[in-house]
Amino acid sequence: MPGIDVRRVRAEEWEVLRDTRLRALADAPEAFATTHAEALARPDEWWRAWPRRSATADEQAMFLAWKGDEPVGISGAFRTGDRVDVISMWTDPSERGGGIGRALLEASVAFAGDADIRLSVTETNAAARRLYERYGFAPTGFTEPLRSNPSLLVHELALRR
Repeated sequence: MPGIDVRRVRAEEWEVLRDTRLRALADAPEAFATTHAEALARPDEWWRAWPRRSATADEQAMFLAWKGDEPVGISGAFRTGDRVDVISMWTDPSERGGGIGRALLEASVAFAGDADIRLSVTETNAAARRLYERYGFAPTGFTEPLRSNPSLLVHELALRR
């Protein structure tokens, strides 16, 4: 995608990762289990540790989409045994529909390798669900209340291979 660079976060990019995550939580609170207030209350050391782990660990990775020197999207992958969960997917509203979400999803899926790949999507997030289903994810049948807003259900999807 011209002008967009998706890459794994670097350890020293903790402030960029923090600020992008906070923008995502403020923009789409119904899409995440963590609330903006919870994330804002985390100490700087928590934010410094997250990209350190995410930059090199086999268990997790965070990805940022860059347009020039501006971050315009975020995604992550978290490994537990033979399963990888895609987490924290978000694209800046001004950039939606241009392929950034798919590029972030591709980075997270590539990190997962041959693992069983799952993700969760809130019932009200139809655009994200369409993206995931076009990519090859299908509902598993598992649902649960969204931790940050139990009045909403989260649907689990698994990548069909």
